[in-house]
Amino acid sequence: DLIMFIAQLQCKILDIYALLEYIEYVYPLLLNPLSHPLQANSTWMGCFVRATKVCEALYFAGVPIWLVHSKEYIPPTMNIVCSV
Repeated sequence: DLIMFIAQLQCKILDIYALLEYIEYVYPLLLNPLSHPLQANSTWMGCFVRATKVCEALYFAGVPIWLVHSKEYIPPTMNIVCSV
């Protein structure tokens, strides 16, 4: 029981930490975007998105992102290292 409690507590603390990081760093950049993208923060896990507008906003805020879409939208000239 104690191990489960500690695991759940750790999960909640990580959730709170992620929310505080978002409020402090990402949210202000989403409200007032920069003219050039920030370097992606390598300590953040990032997110998967489908909407290109959301993708662009997070990209300019320095959030690691993966744009999920179907193969038909990939131009033949794009260099794909690994298809997932």
